[in-house]
Amino acid sequence: MRPLALSILVLLVGCAAGGSFKPTTAEGANCKAQCARDMAACSGSSYTCDRAASTCMNACEDLDAIVRKKAI
Repeated sequence: MRPLALSILVLLVGCAAGGSFKPTTAEGANCKAQCARDMAACSGSSYTCDRAASTCMNACEDLDAIVRKKAI
């Protein structure tokens, strides 16, 4: 039972971490949606999938900032 509780905790923390990015451009929103689709299909360990999600969201934040700067 203990590994199940740990897995649920890791999943919730991963979801919470991904939820902090609020896109301000269409490109950022599309990127975030693609990260969510990729995470749903992730078949690695929870650690590997969480790291991939974090990297993906960071890239989306960078993309969103770049697109927003170009619009100014």
